[in-house]
Amino acid sequence: MEPTNSAETLHLRLNSENFREQLLAHPKKDSRITSVHIEIANEHFLLIPNTFDSPTYRLGFLEKALGENTLVGKEIQQQAIPSEEANLVFLVPSDWKDHISAHFSYARITYTHSLAACLQRNDQQLNLFIQGKLAFASLYQGNKLQLANVFPFESAIELAFYLQSIRDAFSLNWTLYPPLLVNGSEGITDASLYQIPYVQS
Repeated sequence: MEPTNSAETLHLRLNSENFREQLLAHPKKDSRITSVHIEIANEHFLLIPNTFDSPTYRLGFLEKALGENTLVGKEIQQQAIPSEEANLVFLVPSDWKDHISAHFSYARITYTHSLAACLQRNDQQLNLFIQGKLAFASLYQGNKLQLANVFPFESAIELAFYLQSIRDAFSLNWTLYPPLLVNGSEGITDASLYQIPYVQS
C-alpha cells in the first residue's frame, strides 16, 4: 500500500521490510500532519473474544499463543472487531513506536492490523490479504469464523500448498467460491501455475 495523505491525515502500512523507507518518505515533524493512521502487517497478533479479554489475562494469552519472549521490546495495541465481539490484540516494536512518535511529533497516531481487513463475512469464501511475505487469511462457514491466521512464506509454491491445505481441510469449492483478495492486497504470484483461482474484492 502506497502511503496516502490529505492535508492533515497520513495513512501508512508498515512491516519490517518497509518501516524505515516509509518514515523517510515524509518530512520529519511536519506540523501539517495532525493524524497518522498506521496499519501494522506482522504475525504477532491474537483475536480474543470480549468475554475473555481483560488487561489481567491478555499478557498470559499472548505469551501462551505467541511465545514468552515475543513480548520483549514490543508494546500491545488493540483493535475492536465488533462483528466478532472480539479484540484484535497485536504487538508493535517499541522502537518503531518511538521513531513514529518522534517523526510525527504533532500528530495523533492510531494503529490497526492488516488481519482486520480479512474479517469479512463471506460464507465459504477464503478471504486473503497478501503483504510482502505474509498471507493473512480468514474463513467463515455457517456465518461463523472458522479461521483467522497468518502464514509467512518464502515462495509462491509454499503459499499455494498452504491455500490448498485450507481448501481441503474445510472442503471449499473454489469453482463456486474462489479465494477473495481484499482491497489493498498484493496479487498471488504464479497463481495460475499452482491452480489458485482468485478474485479481487
